[in-house]
Amino acid sequence: MMKKTVGKIAVAALLLWTLAIYSEREANAAFNTDIIGQTAITSFKAMVDALEFPPVVDDMEKMWILTAPDGEAAFWWRAEVSSHQMLDTYLCFDAEPFVKAGLDLNKLPAEMKGMLKERDKLMVGRKLSKGPLIYDGEVTAISSFEQIVKLDRETVGYHSALDHYGVTVADGNLVEWAKDMGKNDKDLVFVLDPKVLIDAGVDPSKVEGWAYEKVPLEDSRGRKFEAEKFLKPFNLR
Repeated sequence: MMKKTVGKIAVAALLLWTLAIYSEREANAAFNTDIIGQTAITSFKAMVDALEFPPVVDDMEKMWILTAPDGEAAFWWRAEVSSHQMLDTYLCFDAEPFVKAGLDLNKLPAEMKGMLKERDKLMVGRKLSKGPLIYDGEVTAISSFEQIVKLDRETVGYHSALDHYGVTVADGNLVEWAKDMGKNDKDLVFVLDPKVLIDAGVDPSKVEGWAYEKVPLEDSRGRKFEAEKFLKPFNLR
């Protein structure tokens, strides 16, 4: 009886191992044939290469930080797992321009004020839907970005109206970059959903350093519409 039980356990373990390998191969095949995902990676690399100051790693949080040329906003994304880590991707931006435009910090969600005391920054972000991070080689800003495409593909998309790729870090909040910087004057754009800020007292017409504009968008069915956004665009070339 013991031999039969051991044999069944061994067969079950072998089956699980086989399924794991099959699932990984399927995931890798889907990743390698994903045109939008792959072009998002190559265009992200081109944008990063055009920055005067490349992304750096926060050693405590184990996250990459891509800082806007004006220093007033940044895109953070996971490099490695850290016990200090709250989120896997987020936008971090200066609170001061919004406070000067009427923002009542007490009316903001607590999670949005996660970096306020430490650095006078507001933040919006999310956890990746899957894990863990698996690297084939060196951990770089680009190989870490690839992990977003692999583990949270639904957050990576193409914005046809502006010819941009982008990552959604929270509902309506994104970082976008040009598919082709040679054909676009908005190579890097930080995008904020204005609703929570306006509800907390911000007068959008008085926010310095951010444009408040209607942006053409498409829903999941391809239907076009417009939505107001706070935008911080940069031409890197």
